[in-house]
Amino acid sequence: MATVEELAARAVRLASDNAAAGQLPFGALVVRDGEVLATGVNTALRDRDPAAHAEVTAVRAACAAVGEVHVTGAIVVSSCEPCAICHAVAATAGVERIYYAAPKEWVPDLGYPAPPVHGELLVSMQRLFREAAPDQIVHVPTEGADEPFRRYLEGRA
Repeated sequence: MATVEELAARAVRLASDNAAAGQLPFGALVVRDGEVLATGVNTALRDRDPAAHAEVTAVRAACAAVGEVHVTGAIVVSSCEPCAICHAVAATAGVERIYYAAPKEWVPDLGYPAPPVHGELLVSMQRLFREAAPDQIVHVPTEGADEPFRRYLEGRA
Protein backbone atom coordinates (compact mmCIF):
# COMPACT_ATOMS: atom_id res chain seq x y z
CA MET A 1 0.00 0.00 0.00
CA ALA A 2 1.37 3.44 -0.97
CA THR A 3 2.22 5.90 1.76
CA VAL A 4 0.73 9.39 1.88
CA GLU A 5 4.16 10.72 0.89
CA GLU A 6 4.23 8.50 -2.20
CA LEU A 7 0.69 9.55 -3.09
CA ALA A 8 1.64 13.22 -2.67
CA ALA A 9 4.58 12.71 -5.04
CA ARG A 10 2.16 11.15 -7.54
CA ALA A 11 -0.19 14.15 -7.23
CA VAL A 12 2.78 16.46 -7.89
CA ARG A 13 3.65 14.45 -11.03
CA LEU A 14 0.06 14.76 -12.24
CA ALA A 15 0.23 18.53 -11.67
CA SER A 16 3.57 18.81 -13.45
CA ASP A 17 2.30 16.85 -16.45
CA ASN A 18 -0.82 19.02 -16.54
CA ALA A 19 1.35 22.16 -16.49
CA ALA A 20 3.43 20.77 -19.35
CA ALA A 21 0.16 20.40 -21.29
CA GLY A 22 -0.55 24.11 -20.79
CA GLN A 23 -3.13 23.66 -18.06
CA LEU A 24 -3.03 25.01 -14.51
CA PRO A 25 -0.48 23.12 -12.38
CA PHE A 26 -2.64 21.12 -10.01
CA GLY A 27 -3.28 17.40 -9.56
CA ALA A 28 -5.11 15.22 -7.03
CA LEU A 29 -6.02 11.66 -6.15
CA VAL A 30 -8.93 10.17 -4.23
CA VAL A 31 -7.87 7.12 -2.24
CA ARG A 32 -9.90 4.74 -0.08
CA ASP A 33 -8.62 1.69 1.73
CA GLY A 34 -5.30 1.99 -0.10
CA GLU A 35 -6.92 2.00 -3.55
CA VAL A 36 -6.72 5.00 -5.84
CA LEU A 37 -10.33 5.47 -6.87
CA ALA A 38 -9.61 8.32 -9.27
CA THR A 39 -7.23 11.08 -10.22
CA GLY A 40 -7.91 14.58 -11.41
CA VAL A 41 -6.14 17.58 -12.85
CA ASN A 42 -7.20 21.19 -13.16
CA THR A 43 -9.01 21.70 -16.46
CA ALA A 44 -10.48 25.14 -15.72
CA LEU A 45 -8.69 26.82 -18.63
CA ARG A 46 -9.45 24.13 -21.18
CA ASP A 47 -13.08 23.70 -20.14
CA ARG A 48 -13.76 27.34 -19.27
CA ASP A 49 -15.06 25.95 -15.98
CA PRO A 50 -14.12 27.85 -12.80
CA ALA A 51 -14.93 24.77 -10.69
CA ALA A 52 -12.80 22.29 -12.68
CA HIS A 53 -10.10 22.15 -10.03
CA ALA A 54 -8.01 19.01 -9.61
CA GLU A 55 -9.62 17.96 -6.34
CA VAL A 56 -13.11 18.54 -7.74
CA THR A 57 -12.43 16.56 -10.92
CA ALA A 58 -10.89 13.74 -8.85
CA VAL A 59 -13.88 13.60 -6.50
CA ARG A 60 -16.29 13.66 -9.46
CA ALA A 61 -14.42 10.78 -11.10
CA ALA A 62 -14.21 8.81 -7.83
CA CYS A 63 -17.95 9.15 -7.25
CA ALA A 64 -18.59 7.98 -10.80
CA ALA A 65 -16.22 5.03 -10.30
CA VAL A 66 -17.99 3.83 -7.15
CA GLY A 67 -21.47 4.68 -8.45
CA GLU A 68 -22.35 6.90 -5.50
CA VAL A 69 -22.60 10.63 -4.78
CA HIS A 70 -20.11 10.26 -1.97
CA VAL A 71 -16.79 8.60 -1.21
CA THR A 72 -17.18 8.34 2.55
CA GLY A 73 -13.97 7.28 4.24
CA ALA A 74 -11.73 8.36 1.37
CA ILE A 75 -8.84 10.80 1.48
CA VAL A 76 -7.81 13.34 -1.11
CA VAL A 77 -4.12 13.79 -1.81
CA SER A 78 -3.39 17.01 -3.66
CA SER A 79 -0.37 18.65 -5.20
CA CYS A 80 -1.30 21.92 -3.50
CA GLU A 81 -3.24 23.19 -0.52
CA PRO A 82 -6.91 23.14 -1.50
CA CYS A 83 -8.99 26.25 -2.00
CA ALA A 84 -12.44 26.73 -0.48
CA ILE A 85 -14.16 25.20 -3.52
CA CYS A 86 -12.10 22.02 -3.29
CA HIS A 87 -12.47 21.75 0.46
CA ALA A 88 -16.24 22.17 0.23
CA VAL A 89 -16.60 19.52 -2.48
CA ALA A 90 -14.41 17.07 -0.54
CA ALA A 91 -16.41 17.62 2.65
CA THR A 92 -19.71 17.26 0.79
CA ALA A 93 -18.51 13.96 -0.70
CA GLY A 94 -17.56 12.53 2.70
CA VAL A 95 -13.78 12.79 2.35
CA GLU A 96 -12.18 12.28 5.77
CA ARG A 97 -8.93 14.16 5.24
CA ILE A 98 -7.07 16.15 2.62
CA TYR A 99 -3.29 15.86 2.34
CA TYR A 100 -1.39 18.38 0.25
CA ALA A 101 2.18 18.80 -0.98
CA ALA A 102 2.64 22.53 -1.66
CA PRO A 103 1.40 25.23 0.73
CA LYS A 104 -0.73 27.93 -0.89
CA GLU A 105 2.03 30.46 -0.16
CA TRP A 106 4.19 28.73 -2.77
CA VAL A 107 1.74 29.41 -5.58
CA PRO A 108 3.11 32.22 -7.75
CA ASP A 109 0.98 34.55 -9.84
CA LEU A 110 -0.14 32.16 -12.56
CA GLY A 111 -2.04 34.77 -14.50
CA TYR A 112 -5.22 32.92 -13.58
CA PRO A 113 -8.18 34.75 -15.07
CA ALA A 114 -10.12 35.01 -11.79
CA PRO A 115 -11.79 38.34 -11.16
CA PRO A 116 -9.49 40.21 -8.75
CA VAL A 117 -12.41 41.75 -6.87
CA HIS A 118 -13.12 38.40 -5.18
CA GLY A 119 -9.55 37.47 -4.27
CA GLU A 120 -9.84 38.47 -0.62
CA LEU A 121 -13.23 36.79 -0.31
CA LEU A 122 -11.75 33.50 -1.53
CA VAL A 123 -8.85 33.79 0.94
CA SER A 124 -11.33 34.45 3.76
CA MET A 125 -13.45 31.46 2.75
CA GLN A 126 -10.39 29.21 2.73
CA ARG A 127 -9.40 30.44 6.19
CA LEU A 128 -12.91 29.79 7.53
CA PHE A 129 -12.87 26.22 6.21
CA ARG A 130 -9.49 25.57 7.82
CA GLU A 131 -10.66 27.02 11.15
CA ALA A 132 -13.86 24.94 11.05
CA ALA A 133 -11.98 21.67 10.47
CA PRO A 134 -8.30 22.18 11.37
CA ASP A 135 -7.50 18.44 11.45
CA GLN A 136 -9.02 17.78 8.04
CA ILE A 137 -6.18 19.37 6.02
CA VAL A 138 -2.63 18.12 6.50
CA HIS A 139 0.57 19.36 4.85
CA VAL A 140 2.85 16.58 3.59
CA PRO A 141 6.30 18.02 2.75
CA THR A 142 7.08 16.66 -0.70
CA GLU A 143 10.27 17.06 -2.68
CA GLY A 144 9.65 18.95 -5.90
CA ALA A 145 6.21 20.20 -4.85
CA ASP A 146 6.99 23.57 -6.46
CA GLU A 147 7.99 22.02 -9.81
CA PRO A 148 4.50 22.18 -11.38
CA PHE A 149 4.44 25.95 -10.86
CA ARG A 150 7.84 26.37 -12.54
CA ARG A 151 6.77 24.18 -15.44
CA TYR A 152 3.59 26.13 -15.97
CA LEU A 153 5.36 29.49 -15.91
CA GLU A 154 8.09 28.25 -18.28
CA GLY A 155 5.40 27.13 -20.70
CA ARG A 156 3.83 30.59 -20.69
CA ALA A 157 7.12 32.38 -21.38
